[in-house]
Amino acid sequence: MNPRDLTYPEKVGLTLCLGIILHIACLGQCTNNLSTRTFDTTLTSNGFQMYSLSFPQWSPDSGVLVSVKLSAQVSSMYGFTLTNEGAGSATYPYSLTIGQEDVISGSALSSPYTGLTYQDVGSWSLLPEQSVTYAPFVFLNNHITSDSITSNTTPFLGTGQVSLNYMSFTYTDLTAENNSTYEYSDNITNSMKFSLQYLVCQSGVLATNLSTWSAELISPGTVRLSWTDANEVPDRQYQLQRSTDGVNFTTITTIPAESDTQLHQYGYMDHLPDGYTGTIYYRLQLDDGGHLSWSAVRTLTISSLDHILRIYPNPAVNYICLTTGQTASDWQVEIFAAGGNLVQKQTCFQSSILHIQLNINMSQGVYFVRVTDLRGQQTYTTSFIRQAQ
Repeated sequence: MNPRDLTYPEKVGLTLCLGIILHIACLGQCTNNLSTRTFDTTLTSNGFQMYSLSFPQWSPDSGVLVSVKLSAQVSSMYGFTLTNEGAGSATYPYSLTIGQEDVISGSALSSPYTGLTYQDVGSWSLLPEQSVTYAPFVFLNNHITSDSITSNTTPFLGTGQVSLNYMSFTYTDLTAENNSTYEYSDNITNSMKFSLQYLVCQSGVLATNLSTWSAELISPGTVRLSWTDANEVPDRQYQLQRSTDGVNFTTITTIPAESDTQLHQYGYMDHLPDGYTGTIYYRLQLDDGGHLSWSAVRTLTISSLDHILRIYPNPAVNYICLTTGQTASDWQVEIFAAGGNLVQKQTCFQSSILHIQLNINMSQGVYFVRVTDLRGQQTYTTSFIRQAQ
């Protein structure tokens, strides 16, 4: 059959079928190479609010997008007062149900998604001017509404932003029988976390001859990138790529392969902009004459204290001092050898300057220090060189 002989609807149908076949093939190849990337935002409301949200699209260069999961996690506190405003001496029955409706919509979706949940609070028979009051109670505790998109992920692909609309509505259904009159007031406090999660097939991640691949923060502004490879393809190019969002990567340098059968160790020092803080992502793109494959993504988080944390003397012989630049707190200090094994651990209480006596069995070389604020549960890193006595 010649494709030129197909009608337009037949061509569309053929394209859809090929897309489904490729999607299934990708899933089969990605059994061990599926990864996720999540973006989220925290929201609050007093019971009803509509939000316009924007998230990064997924770059096709970063892997095949298998599916998109949208979710809203809601916690709600609900309190109320109900008063019978009727006349006479008869009692009047009332019943109360409260519910939560979450609606996700936008041009990226073929149709809006709605999630509903409700709870019967109770029934009461009240005399005129009699009231019932509930102090704020937990209506929802991390209740999740979610939708997965697998059939059409195209609107989520690109290097721009995807826009979504989210409506959060906590509603009240109060039933009053016998035409009774009443006064009702409520107190609603909601917190929501809206998330977009990409499920990605990274076929070609960690080629069989890519033995190791690591990214290490060796000082507040310097990241050491290293990898080993064997049986390299002739004329291979290693393109080191960096990203600040885990989706859109930029090549920072290109290193040619040695291109022989021996095992080779490669390295590169990436010097970050002065004062950089936040999460940073690295990957290797292997270019074999136009055929591209990628390493796993390595992630580092650099905090403001990484730029304040100072170590001296450096090089060191018998001890090191760490100045945190913070008020006194409780700290855990861990020292690691270059190979990653823990060689020393110490806790310092009520301190801002940490004095660490070095283990006499430590050999010469580079060591990494991980400092954890035991109160704030924040972790920071630095490094030093141990010299012989």
